[in-house]
Amino acid sequence: MMVYFFIVIQCILFLFMTLHDWVDIPPLTNLPALRKARSLRSRLIGSLINSILVLIPIIVTLVYMSSSLPLWARLFFTLIYGLITVGTIISWWIPYFGGGYLIHGTGAGFEEYRDTHAFLPARGDNVIPNTLHVILHVQVWICFGLSLYWLFAGW
Repeated sequence: MMVYFFIVIQCILFLFMTLHDWVDIPPLTNLPALRKARSLRSRLIGSLINSILVLIPIIVTLVYMSSSLPLWARLFFTLIYGLITVGTIISWWIPYFGGGYLIHGTGAGFEEYRDTHAFLPARGDNVIPNTLHVILHVQVWICFGLSLYWLFAGW
């Protein structure tokens, strides 16, 4: 049953990673600000890399969903979702809780998210993870948690 949950979470994550820079869903996204902050090429490359990072584990999951998942695949899942988890923490959560170089309103990399919906309380001038990214991060963390579980417990 957990395998089906894993597939659903990965598919939703894939859709998020593929579309969140392209589909305007106010107040969750602010595409005009994103277009000003990042070039078309940058968005295309980012979407392609992020999509592939999630698509490959989906394919591996589908191939092995009815059989035993080999150790290499469990290590691969843990590595991919672990790296994405580290990226979410460094990019969003350390600046949110600790402040630092990423501050809203300074043009330091988060202008495209400033006018999007966020439910977390402000912490001074620190960047606030918006609702869309919180949802995305929770999905990544679930995938990482399941990957760790299967790495040690088996598939």
